Amino acid sequence: MNSHFAAYARLMCFMILGHLVRAQPVSVLALPVPVPLPAVENVLIFPKGDSAYMPFFHKMDGMLFEGVREEINIVHLGGSHVQAGMLTDAIRYRLQSLAPGLAGERGFLFPFTLARTNNPYTYKTWTNDPKSWTGQRCSVPSHEGPWGVAGIRAWTQDSTAEVKMYSTDAPFGFTHVRVFAAPSDSSYGVVFGGTPDTVWYNSEMQSCEAMYKKPQDTVAFSLYKSHPNQAYFSLEGVQVMNTPIGLRYHAIGTNGAATHSYLKCERFVSQLRAFPPDLVIFGLGINDAYKPAGNFDSVAYEQQYDTLMDWVRQANPACTFLFLTNNDSYYKGRYNPHGEIVARCMLRLAKANGAGVHDFYHLMGGARSISFWIRKGWAAKDGIHMTRAGYALQADWLSEALWDWYLRAYDVVIQPTQPQTNKRIPNTLVP
Repeated sequence: MNSHFAAYARLMCFMILGHLVRAQPVSVLALPVPVPLPAVENVLIFPKGDSAYMPFFHKMDGMLFEGVREEINIVHLGGSHVQAGMLTDAIRYRLQSLAPGLAGERGFLFPFTLARTNNPYTYKTWTNDPKSWTGQRCSVPSHEGPWGVAGIRAWTQDSTAEVKMYSTDAPFGFTHVRVFAAPSDSSYGVVFGGTPDTVWYNSEMQSCEAMYKKPQDTVAFSLYKSHPNQAYFSLEGVQVMNTPIGLRYHAIGTNGAATHSYLKCERFVSQLRAFPPDLVIFGLGINDAYKPAGNFDSVAYEQQYDTLMDWVRQANPACTFLFLTNNDSYYKGRYNPHGEIVARCMLRLAKANGAGVHDFYHLMGGARSISFWIRKGWAAKDGIHMTRAGYALQADWLSEALWDWYLRAYDVVIQPTQPQTNKRIPNTLVP
């Protein structure tokens, strides 16, 4: 595409963007006003250059400006920051709102309510007998698998169990649904609600699937027992898909998860092939580093990440990676010095794998900045998690860094107009 025409096309996109109205997640609405600047320059860091990212952005460019009909899968893998949904919902909204053509569906979901743990507020899970379900997480040493890509499962011995999932934000509007379940002759069968057109079991993806002629807003299914050997059902996740092609942002996270936690997930690769990622955003590290000062094993940490990246490449050899450094944090109420070490580890991993780093640790102010964020109401009092405002701020900075890099990569200097409420002020993050 001619560079001048490409610039004009992007300009028109930004003009259209100013007139788009989309329902904003609560975490985005919580963005501090005015929006503060980060403590250091907000850029993606590429220790070995950004050439590995070009296939990803060429694919995005083709979809946006050349009419190529395809999907772009982004997978965000982490722990409680991801399970809570506030950070990932904000990032999803920011990325899918950057330009027309990027909108896409919700993607992979887990019904955390069934596992008796916190569910993201943007969707609800219902079952007819909540007490009949038991949750098992890869992050809890006493819990047992097997696990799939989600690192969490909910299992039941109730053959009459019913499950419903629906969005409290934009309706799902799916025409294809997958229910991931542990394959076994002892597993109950699945009956989909909503009168599907076609149902089948996908042995490659290890999922029960259904297709609908009309878009559905509620994932609904029940279990049934067809022979005496069936004794349980292990639910490992749900994926909703619809007709429009666009950016699909899949949030995968479970409370307490560290890098070694996901290495317990024996069906991680087979299920990841259901949505082979073009980009994986890694947010694992806060739980690895939650140890007394000096007890963090950086060598094991990097080796575990190497294995996870090898697993991802089995699903898509062309996948590229982005590391999100830890936020500054406390360990049992005292300052945790491991955030700096994790940031250095991620820079080494990025250099070895042609990946990028978004250095949230230094963007928020670096060492001991967590106390300032708590005072400002951007971080929770536990000194580990962010508040809605803090997650919105992190998402804002990340999407801005991605988009700015994309524009520079294509020699385009036009910037989308910021709403007046997002007017930025000089750095206020350093205590």
